[in-house]
Amino acid sequence: MEGSVGSAGDRCIACKGAMRSIGVEPSRVGGTTGGWKLLVGGAELGEGMLSFEVLACTACRRVELRLPPGGR
Repeated sequence: MEGSVGSAGDRCIACKGAMRSIGVEPSRVGGTTGGWKLLVGGAELGEGMLSFEVLACTACRRVELRLPPGGR
């Protein structure tokens, strides 16, 4: 994935280094916990998808998750 440096306001909260976007990743949210999905198979009732923008600090390598530009 090609990364891009965020805006001037995107600074690491730990070291104040520049944050680099490494892409948007979908994540499953909701549903039940445990291994029930393996037994039943497929998606679970109440489960949804939420996308997060992954940003990494170019200095200390700290990672942050944020909502991507434009919302969900």
